[in-house]
Amino acid sequence: MKTILTGLCSLALLAMILGTAWIIGPANAQTGNMNRPSNVVSTTPVPVKPKKHPLDKGDFKVGFSPKTKAKDPKKVMPKELIGAFQEITNALNQLIAMPKDVYINMDACGEPNAYYNPNASEITFCYELLEQYEAEFKTIEKDQAKVDEMVEDTLIQTLFHELGHCLIDVWELPATGREEDAVDQLATILMLDGSDEGQASTINAALEFEIASRDQEPGDMLFWDEHSFSKTRFYDMLCLVYGSNPDKNEFMIGDDGLPEKRAVRCEEEFKRAERSWMKLLAPYLIQ
Repeated sequence: MKTILTGLCSLALLAMILGTAWIIGPANAQTGNMNRPSNVVSTTPVPVKPKKHPLDKGDFKVGFSPKTKAKDPKKVMPKELIGAFQEITNALNQLIAMPKDVYINMDACGEPNAYYNPNASEITFCYELLEQYEAEFKTIEKDQAKVDEMVEDTLIQTLFHELGHCLIDVWELPATGREEDAVDQLATILMLDGSDEGQASTINAALEFEIASRDQEPGDMLFWDEHSFSKTRFYDMLCLVYGSNPDKNEFMIGDDGLPEKRAVRCEEEFKRAERSWMKLLAPYLIQ
């Protein structure tokens, strides 16, 4: 777990490149060798530049919001994790204009979860979620270093997923379909930064949904839930990965990957999702 928390420092590096990733486009991604380079753990704070966006009135901040800060956290956040989250918030503050402050924290919740609370303007990660991700990936991987990478990748997806909920709320962005599906799309698009590592990270995050679906019995499926089924989310993410560069991602099609009948629609699905989110967020991106 300590390795995972330390590795979170590199999340800020991913957040910093989001602006250029959308300009470069995932079509430049190289595929084939999905081995990731070693994580770069930075302890140097992200430099804070003067803001130049008229709508930017707030910041992402580490800690509990004024509405909840009187509550003592059940588990104190480790120093290295505070530093990692500070880098993440600094990077996001240079990328996205916010109308008010939004707080990011971790706490013991009694269940594996992560959520955005619009009433408190707060994104909370539960320690139990990290433990669940680690246990899931240990069922398919014995190398602890690789397990740590998979957990980190899945936390990136979770962060961007909750960020999507936050942006829809604070900027009143339209979401005519399931909001959960929409923010899954955003998280996947942001992770697909045009690099081998970005694609490998996205596939790792998708695998968590596939693993989670293995123990789901028909009687346990909540048809009324706001989330799509885990297996559906797995294929939706694979579809966007494949659709970001079909020529180079042909290896993803097969019995153990993306069904061919779904793959034929994925390039257009990716283009439509990326175009839609770009149009929604363009007014709030800091140049």
